[in-house]
Amino acid sequence: MAPSGPPTATIAAGEVLYRVHAVSRGAHFYGRKDATWRWDDAARGYGVLYLGQTPVGSFAETLLRRPGQRALIWSEVAKRRLARFRTLRPMQLAGLHGAGLGWFGITIAEIAAGHDETTYPGAYETTQAISAHVYRETDLDGIQYRSRLDTDELCIALFDRADAAIDLVDEGGEIERAWVEKVLEPRGRYLIDL
Repeated sequence: MAPSGPPTATIAAGEVLYRVHAVSRGAHFYGRKDATWRWDDAARGYGVLYLGQTPVGSFAETLLRRPGQRALIWSEVAKRRLARFRTLRPMQLAGLHGAGLGWFGITIAEIAAGHDETTYPGAYETTQAISAHVYRETDLDGIQYRSRLDTDELCIALFDRADAAIDLVDEGGEIERAWVEKVLEPRGRYLIDL
């Protein structure tokens, strides 16, 4: 028997999703300019909005990108803001964790490879190909995946075709230093001022 579509995850209507974004760029941003991120469309035909299911997931994916670096510079955090989105309807996502890895015939290492052309040349080729497959071969709203920087956290790569499924509740909220210190401490990291 031929396999059905990929395993899916559902995000209920009314759920809050989070994005850490640059002060200079609004939170409601579907990048398609240079296809440099994990689930971007290499052909630049559709955009992807990156969200966390918790503030910690979004923070980890944005500001904890160098695992070996213990110190996080406060001025880099201060250039970011926290935004909240609310889902307006249930969203269906391809689950790229658990059974979804087997369905796509990949390992977590391929999902979690860092984008560093020296160490991992072509690291995003696999994830971008999966993104293109999900976008073209299904009517799913995007992809749910585990943060490579905190595997307890689930994140979402939302396709621009699902934009009507979310509403921007607020953006531009300052990230509090005490909260950052609380997030960093169990991860063996700390803040410094330069």
